[in-house]
Amino acid sequence: MLSRGRRRRNGRIPALARSCRLAAAIGLSLALGLGGPAAARQAEPAAGADEAEAQRLFEEGSKAYNLGKFDVAIEQFEAAYELSHADALLYNLGQAYSKRYEVEADPAHLRKARVLFLNFAKIREAAGSDARDARERIAAIDAQLAELGKGEAQPEGPAPAPESPAKPPYRPRAAGIAGYALIGAGLVLGTGLGALGLVSAGRIDDQRRDEWQYVPLSGAREQQYADSYQSARALAFAGIGVGGALLVTGVVLVAVDAARGKTAPRRAQLRPGGLAVAF
Repeated sequence: MLSRGRRRRNGRIPALARSCRLAAAIGLSLALGLGGPAAARQAEPAAGADEAEAQRLFEEGSKAYNLGKFDVAIEQFEAAYELSHADALLYNLGQAYSKRYEVEADPAHLRKARVLFLNFAKIREAAGSDARDARERIAAIDAQLAELGKGEAQPEGPAPAPESPAKPPYRPRAAGIAGYALIGAGLVLGTGLGALGLVSAGRIDDQRRDEWQYVPLSGAREQQYADSYQSARALAFAGIGVGGALLVTGVVLVAVDAARGKTAPRRAQLRPGGLAVAF
């Protein structure tokens, strides 16, 4: 009787009773709120933890879980585990992450749930307790992840069409070479004669004006200047016309040669039946 009274005065029995009540409360809440059979059997809070705060956090998490607020439930369960280290909370966290995947469809939630169920199963099996329910949930998650992996491996959309081979660069043949020559001649002749004729016409006109300022020009002299001026302008226009014609002709020859180059050339071949044209 004396030793029993001393124990009561030292406070050992009340502390042990509080720990037992917390474990029982967590186990009962798990059984009623989340329905996890393995989690409902027992939970062992760590020594020195604030059992009342852990119990409050757990109850808040259970309410959030039942309301479908799985992110809030996860936060509350994790905080409760930090205080109590009750292994049943690992099971509940695994349940919450599994439900969160049903809402957000993020494979990371399934992987986190698998880790929590696995840790719970290892702790229970090390203690000699039944962890078959957690193992079954792990197997179900593995099957889900495997299906997701198959979906990710399948290519999305039709396969891209093969790229067409690059076209060979254009190589001018006789017509193309002649066309480039005409283009060059047209540019030189047109610009050269045109510039020469126009410059000459301008100088003739300037000379006529200068001379008229000093002495009056006779009719013959005026006609001479007029003829020279018209000849210079005619040379300019003729050069521009001939050069433009050569330029257009050269462009046409190059275009025709390039168009013929896109098709395979015809060549004569000697075959057993006689001479044939191969395409």
